[in-house]
This record gives sequence, structure tokens and C-alpha cells, in this order.
Amino acid sequence: MGNIMEILIEKDSELTAKEKKMFGQFGAGAKIRPPFRILNPHNVYIGNNVSIREFAYIHAYEDLTKLYDFIDDKYKSDFDPKDYKYESKVIINDEVQIGRNLFISCTNRIEIGRNTTISERVFIGDNQHSFSHPEVPIMQQPNKKGIKVYIGQGSWVGAGTSILPGTRLGKNNVSGTNSVIQGKFPDHAVIGNEKAKILYIKKVK
Repeated sequence: MGNIMEILIEKDSELTAKEKKMFGQFGAGAKIRPPFRILNPHNVYIGNNVSIREFAYIHAYEDLTKLYDFIDDKYKSDFDPKDYKYESKVIINDEVQIGRNLFISCTNRIEIGRNTTISERVFIGDNQHSFSHPEVPIMQQPNKKGIKVYIGQGSWVGAGTSILPGTRLGKNNVSGTNSVIQGKFPDHAVIGNEKAKILYIKKVK
């Protein structure tokens, strides 16, 4: 198959100076607090004075043909191994602050503008799994090629937010807690789900 050997840094201790050099860029004063999991750090660009809290998973995929290898032989011809290979880039610009339990899934490009605050339990993904084949487990089907995601500078992403493929947030945006966001939004927009409301009240005798 000619698979590319993906590089994984997964540890519960601080990055060493040697490991920082494995990144596309690792800025002055930047910190990733352990534990963390970084897939293909050479595709991850971190600016100056960035702070990423514990349990960050940043996956910048290059080659998932190992999933293709698990497909039942009678269905292999329904897939193209080239669909399991990607050119990904994750850019986290200067002075971004990120809370715990970040998950980034990238098969194209995700960029976070400078001075942005990302709260806890945030998912940012430019891609989704394919699920078109009825007989092949979804985990063995390729991730789709991503649609670029951009979060404008100075924005605030609330806790529990999911930012989906193709999203572009303008600068100084506010994304409300537990929002599911997809689309293009102008500068200074406040984005969020509607508040909870009563659906029904159970009658008690």
C-alpha cells in the first residue's frame, strides 16, 4: 500500500525541546499541558504565547489506509485507497487560550485566529466519516476530505461547542454554550442555540 508512517506524540508529561521541533511551528511561550495526543505535529502550527490545557486531542490526518486494510476483501474494490490520504494543516495563532478536552479533527485546514478563547469540551472538525456503504463499518470507511474551518480573531467559543466543516466565524464572535455551528457568520455575531423550553409537564395524580 505504500502507507505513510504517521507520527504520534501521546504522553502525560511536558513536551521536550526535541518534540517541540517536530511541530510545523511551536511559538515562544507556547504551552500544551499534559496529558495530550498530537497526531502529525509537523502539520500543526502553534503561535506565540498559546496555552492549551489538559486532554487536548489534535489530529492532523495524513494517511488512514490502515482502515482500508481492515475492510472485508469482497468490499475492498468499492473504495479507493487514495481517499484515505490527506493534506492537513492546523494553525493556532498567537495568544490563543484553549480549555480542557479540546478535540480537533483535520483532513484539510483548520485555523484559529489570534487572541481567541476556546472554552472546555470543544470539538472542531473540518471533516466527517463516510457512511455510504451499507455493509462496511463506518470506522473503516474514509474520512471525507475536509472543508476549511476558520475562527476569527478575538472570538470566544463557549463550553461544549461543536464547530463543523465549512464554518467561518468573523472576528470577535461569541459562540454560546453547547452550540452546534456550521456556516458563515459575520464579525461581532453572537451565535447560539435557543434556550431550553418546557416540552410537556407530566400530570401527577
